[in-house]
Amino acid sequence: MSKNPLTMPCVILSAMTAVMVGTTCVFIIKNSELNDEIVAANVSLAAADSEIFELRSAASEMSETTSETSADRAIENPFYIYDNGIDLIEYPPVEGAALNDYDMSLLETDNKKHKTLFGADGEKRSRFGIDVSSYQQNIDWQAVKADGVEFAIIRMGYRGYETGQLCEDKYFRRNLEGAASAGIGTGVYFFSQAITEEEAAEEADYVISLLKETGAELSFPVIFDWEFPTDEGPARTEGLAGEMQTLCCRTFCDKIRAAGYEPMYYSTINTALFRYDMGELSDIPLWIAEYSKECNFTYNYKMWQYSCSGVVDGIEGLVDLNIFINE
Repeated sequence: MSKNPLTMPCVILSAMTAVMVGTTCVFIIKNSELNDEIVAANVSLAAADSEIFELRSAASEMSETTSETSADRAIENPFYIYDNGIDLIEYPPVEGAALNDYDMSLLETDNKKHKTLFGADGEKRSRFGIDVSSYQQNIDWQAVKADGVEFAIIRMGYRGYETGQLCEDKYFRRNLEGAASAGIGTGVYFFSQAITEEEAAEEADYVISLLKETGAELSFPVIFDWEFPTDEGPARTEGLAGEMQTLCCRTFCDKIRAAGYEPMYYSTINTALFRYDMGELSDIPLWIAEYSKECNFTYNYKMWQYSCSGVVDGIEGLVDLNIFINE
């Protein structure tokens, strides 16, 4: 017989049924025995009722205890849901990766899709910015500033996804100077296609050299932007393991930090969850890309790229939009 108190009330109820059947049958015996049988049946039923009450109380207490234990387990071993607008992806916690405390109900968006995140105290918690490259070509930085842009992340260079050659973005110096003259805070990013730690170190050295050559005064990070190329054609990064991608990011960012700059790495949510080891990179701020009204990413990030189709005065065509979260 099961000793589980949650199943024992069913056993007692079966016994009650048997007693009641016995009570019905007692009508065929002599009248002199009827009262004794009825009294005995009532005593049995009363005892059964009492035992059922006790068992229900015990079951209720056990249920509460079980719920508390489950809640404790849920806190220790949660599962998170990432909604990318197409699929709901359930994923376990990443060891060593911190969660964020951003309240997306306090996010405001104006009619040009420029976003601002506020804190619970009503204070502004973010800055609005863009990231640009040679794709935007000539930019009127004064008009950009007048449209409320507070910072710009400028592509300084890239590694060719076929040749592996290191190249400077042909608009980098122009954009760096234009943003600075308009009083817009700047950071830079390098589009990496490193496939070894040695190549990542080479990219970092290239970036540091170019920053020193141009005398760039940065108020935002130097960012490692490793992405799979979307253009058609063979890519030298095809088949690269996530472990190596993490090592490349770590190598690049460590060299940038050692040179006196603040590093950061860029990633989509899928890449962050399923390729990078965010626990290993937990000391490096994350620039997350999620093109949605709200960012549903559970883990901590410092900058959010929320659109690749933004409109900003002073730029012809579309531009990426971002918010940078203040401390």
